[in-house]
Amino acid sequence: MDNGYIVRFIRRDRKADEQYFYHSYNDAVSHLELFRDDDSGLFKRVEIIDSLALRLPYIVLEFQDKDCSA
Repeated sequence: MDNGYIVRFIRRDRKADEQYFYHSYNDAVSHLELFRDDDSGLFKRVEIIDSLALRLPYIVLEFQDKDCSA
């Protein structure tokens, strides 16, 4: 049985992480994919985790600091 998934947004500004619950893995991935090209600088990382285990992310998006020099 599928226990559901959490899309967790880890913020750069040290405010509380945002978490959204989905019953289906596909719905969780669809939400995460909306942020694949995010350049707002608000999030450090976005991840999908199993809602029961709360560890071992399935997918992780990592964002670089906007002020990084090339």
